[in-house]
Parts: sequence; C-alpha cells; structure tokens
Amino acid sequence: MSASHERHSIATRALLLAFTTAVILLNARVLGASGQGEIAWIQLGILVVTGVSGFLAGGAVVYLQKEIPLRDMLLPGHTWLVISALLGTWGGISAGFLPAEHFVAMAGLGWLQGAIIFHSQLLLADHRIRQHNVLQMLQGGLLLAGLLVAFFGMHIESVEAFIGALAVSLCITAALSILWVAHLPAVKDATAPAAVVRRLWKFGRSAQTGALLQMLTNRSNLSILAQSSAGLAASGVYSIAYYGLEAMWLVPRALAPLVYTRTAAEQNRSVRLVATRKTLGQALLGTAALLAVAVLIPDSWFAWAFGFNGIQPVVHALAPAALFGAVASIVAHHLSGIGKHHWNAATSGLGLIALLVLAREWVPESGEVGAAWAASAAAAVQCTGLLFAWWRCER
Repeated sequence: MSASHERHSIATRALLLAFTTAVILLNARVLGASGQGEIAWIQLGILVVTGVSGFLAGGAVVYLQKEIPLRDMLLPGHTWLVISALLGTWGGISAGFLPAEHFVAMAGLGWLQGAIIFHSQLLLADHRIRQHNVLQMLQGGLLLAGLLVAFFGMHIESVEAFIGALAVSLCITAALSILWVAHLPAVKDATAPAAVVRRLWKFGRSAQTGALLQMLTNRSNLSILAQSSAGLAASGVYSIAYYGLEAMWLVPRALAPLVYTRTAAEQNRSVRLVATRKTLGQALLGTAALLAVAVLIPDSWFAWAFGFNGIQPVVHALAPAALFGAVASIVAHHLSGIGKHHWNAATSGLGLIALLVLAREWVPESGEVGAAWAASAAAAVQCTGLLFAWWRCER
C-alpha cells in the first residue's frame, strides 16, 4: 500500500470526522439530549443490519478476491442485503434491543448503508482506494447539507427530519457506488452463485461474527441506557462522549483497512509483522494526541457546544477505552488479514460479556458514567485477548 494511499485515507477520515462532528452538534443543539439519544438508538439499528449483511456482503470480498471474480459476488451479495435488512431489524426488535416504532427506517436505511459498504469493499478489493474513501466522505457531507436544509431552510426540527436527510444522503451515495461498481473487471469464466455463497459464508461467518460482536460491545450501552430509568437523555449524553471516543480513533480507523489488505497480500511473516508494528505505533500516537486534548476540555465547554451538561465525566471514563480500542483495531485487522478471524470473534465475545455484566451493575447506580466505565473495562478485556492471539499466531 503506497504512502499516498495512506495519506489519502487519513485525510478522508479527517474530513469525515469534521462532517460527523457538525452533524452531532446540529442534532444535539436542535433536538436536545433526548432527540440525540433517539437518533443514536436508530443508528444502532442500522448498524445491526449492516452487521448481519456483512456475513456475505462485507470484508470477505477483499479476502476472497483471488479466488472469486468480484463481479460474481454482486448477485449473492445484493440478495443477502435485502434478507439481512429484514432479518436484522426484526431480530433486534424481537430481542427488545431496538425501538419497534422505527422498524421501517432502520430496515430501509440499513439496506442502503449495507449496499454502500458492500460496494466500498468491492472497490477496495479492486484496489480503487480513492473511490472507496470518497464514498465515505460523500455520505457525511450530504447528510450535513441535508440537515442544514431541513433544520434551517424548512424549519423541520424533529428526529424524522434527520431520518429524511440520512435517507437522501444514502440514496445519492449508493447511486454513485453503483456507477463505480459497474466498471468492475469482466468475468471470463463465471462462478456459480451457489458456490460464491458457500465461499463467502465460509469466510464471512467467522470474520463477521467478530465484527458484529465488536459493534454490539461498542454500542449496546446506547440501548441499555435508553431503556433504563435514565432514559433517552442519558443515551444522548453517552452518545456524544462515545462519538468523541470514535473521533480519537481517526488514525487507527484510517490505517486499519490498509493493514488488512497489506497483511492479506503479504506471505512473508517477518515483513507483515514489521509493517503492522509500525502502523500500531502510528495509531497509538495519533490516538494519544487526540485523547490528551479531549480530557482537558471542561464540561462547561461541552455544554456550550452541545447544549447540555454531563459530557465530561463520560469522556474521562471512556479514556482507557480509547487507547485499548486503538490497539485492538490494528491487531484485529492483522489477524483478519492472515485468516484468524475466530480470534476476533472470541475476544469480541469476551468484551461483550464483560460489558453486559458490568453495565447491569453500574448503569442503575451511575447512569451514563457507569456505562462508560463498563465500556472501558470491556475494551481492556478484548485488547488483552487480541494481543495474546497475535503473539500466538505470529510467533
């Protein structure tokens, strides 16, 4: 992977971060803590859908690029996207994890988001990294523009306005991704769809199980808080702090996909270890720099920016999770690149168990701050497991 691609990925992440920050500020200022909490809960539903869709239409396409022509993955992938949108939303609501009143929004938006992710992975596998990055950036920019029109141009200040703006941004981005995917290399000897499904499922079930469990570890607190006595407002406060945590992962999240593709293509163990260790250092340094700034921001500044108090204590409680998460992201992508996805699933599962056990004890007493400490403890458990797996697999 060239240095220019790494710089382009980081620059794209930085711009996406700016768009995301502006969107969060708008939602919080216009809709308040409760409105922000409801939006975060809906977005959790979208993530559940994309987590399920990734079993056939996710990162597996990059790993299997040498075995299956990319164009042959389109039909199985898109069929599964529709199934997963309905299955994921229904399952989340049936488990009492997602809000039933937003079934249509979560299923529809999840389907669109899943299609964009699927197409982005195809572009990444085809080594069109700049187009992959543009799709991420475009979606964030269009959402911000849509919210500005809805809130200040049309004076519609509601959660439904956010849903509408997100739908428009996803539709436009998905349409562009379709145009780019249409230029995938032609297939001379087509692979039967059933054979494609078997290979994608064989690889994707282990890879995506870990990704889905990881997402649940990261985001389950939003549902737990929304349904606790603290309510949607607590979920809104926590979501602001957690999005800040994700902002601290700017560098590791930009570098992690490059680690994955580089490791998957490199057969020499020593070469890939040296490259990943270097990237891990860069990820930790970038995260630590942003974390140092975040923990020094007083709560009054957060209140001025977002319109409500109580964000700073949650940021402080999430600080350990920022560092553990940066390490985990890079190591997990390295393990995925060498086909050891079962370790990612196992450690994510341990992290989720730790989160659910600790949140059950700490949320009733300490609300969003207790949820944040539970998240940091879960991140420590997962990171420790991943480092052990990395040592075991590459020794």
